[in-house]
Amino acid sequence: MSELPVTTQDLENKTAKTGLPPVLKRLFKSHKNLDFETATWEMINLVFKPRKAYRSLYYQRQTRNRWSRDDPSFFILQVGLLFISSLVWSVVYGHSFKGFIKMMFNMIFIDFFAVGFIVATLFWATLNRSFFKFRSAQNAHVEWAYCFDVHCNAFLVVWCLLYLVQFLLLPAINLHRWIGLFIGNTLYCAAFGQYFVLTFYGYSQLPILKNVNFILLPTMVFAGVYLVSLFGLELSKVFQFHSY
Repeated sequence: MSELPVTTQDLENKTAKTGLPPVLKRLFKSHKNLDFETATWEMINLVFKPRKAYRSLYYQRQTRNRWSRDDPSFFILQVGLLFISSLVWSVVYGHSFKGFIKMMFNMIFIDFFAVGFIVATLFWATLNRSFFKFRSAQNAHVEWAYCFDVHCNAFLVVWCLLYLVQFLLLPAINLHRWIGLFIGNTLYCAAFGQYFVLTFYGYSQLPILKNVNFILLPTMVFAGVYLVSLFGLELSKVFQFHSY
């Protein structure tokens, strides 16, 4: 199993001895070591060519015997995008400074971090069960940090569709009720569905895992929700960001 780029017990012990995970250590070190160019390349490909992005990440990380990121550049850029989004949405909707702080807190700490911690923990607890691992990899473990990385990768498409594209299409959404219903519901269901598709790509890259197709089931649920919502349920009204 030495060829499998997964977290083994030795690596877990090493991390425990050295304290913080590598990604957090580098976050508090000199920013000269951060690789924003590679992080930007990852972001672009995760949106437009997700399979290519994950194949590249596979080849890069299998030589490290570790799958989770050790460079916080991706996180920093992602938080930066969320900060800009909260600022722009607040300005457009005329929020006060207090309203801006509230929106920023909800976008970054609730939508991104809190939801990410919950989703990552659920997948970490589920996929480390023996049912989802090959017999030859029963002693290998899926890192929690990698589970959070998968969430970050998948959340990027949510940001693109709901925080950016929805904002750009607001004039069309407000033009007519049915047009707004169609565009808004399409964006929300596409974003949530694609989130689980990218999540599936992330976990299917781990050579120790099997039976991960269940991750795609929510996409079928959102497809059904989308069809039902076109009869009058405005998802954009339920989840709209300016209501923060």
